[in-house]
Amino acid sequence: MAPALFKDDHDRGSSCGPCSATALHDRCRILRVRMDLRRHGGYIMRRIAVVIAVLLLLAGCGSGGGPADRARADGAAAERDQGSDARVRAAVETMAKTSFSYHHTAQGGGMVLEGVVHRPSAGTTLRMSSDSGAVTEVVFIGDRAWGRTNIDRSGPSDAPPRDELSPWNEIAADTLAEPPFVHLGGARALVGAELFATVTGLHETAPRTYAGTIDISADPDLNLTNGSLVAGLGELARAVPMTVTLDDRGRITTVTIDVPGSPTKSTFADFDTVAAPAPPVG
Repeated sequence: MAPALFKDDHDRGSSCGPCSATALHDRCRILRVRMDLRRHGGYIMRRIAVVIAVLLLLAGCGSGGGPADRARADGAAAERDQGSDARVRAAVETMAKTSFSYHHTAQGGGMVLEGVVHRPSAGTTLRMSSDSGAVTEVVFIGDRAWGRTNIDRSGPSDAPPRDELSPWNEIAADTLAEPPFVHLGGARALVGAELFATVTGLHETAPRTYAGTIDISADPDLNLTNGSLVAGLGELARAVPMTVTLDDRGRITTVTIDVPGSPTKSTFADFDTVAAPAPPVG
């Protein structure tokens, strides 16, 4: 049943009796509006109520608005949504075979990730920078990876970053198998099947633009969202609005996730034109 138009509608009751069908219920709502107008008067309010009444009639009681028509409309909408879901998931599969550059912002632009993914060499570069001046770089090639940073790990956790990056160091294989590193190769944290595993309700809102929701509580390392922020969101983290856009060849160009307090946006470009990364030296 649709919500009461006024807060105390149910307390006042209605002379039209119980409204089991949608059309009858809408007529009852219109009648209650008119009863309130007679009680409170006012020319402007009457004009507003007439508009509301007409809109309700058009929505629920107009020609072609019967149960069969609504069922057909609901079925068509469900079919469109299934098509939207299939197109986005096909785009995710396409991205898993495509080379590209990427740019990811979070925390209102306070954190930036950028780099390239080169499929033929199984190579990925990543440069993460924050507005505090901290910089971390990682290069993945096949099953190996190297990293360097200017974060001072010898001092307190809030120590300012160093002026220069550390030398490159190879990252141990067991570390690469754990989050967040396991999600960084191939930019899987930003556009991989793992990220889209908890995406639901995809529907087209504009040409090649799809909206839905994502459960970021399942694995905060996906989308590289701060874990403590996710924990603080509680149930809100289970259905965060997101938007995905595709190009005319079915490749993902943007993923926007409206995380409360820390929205993120990933953009993808330079498809199949990026150079293969080389093992770092020094």
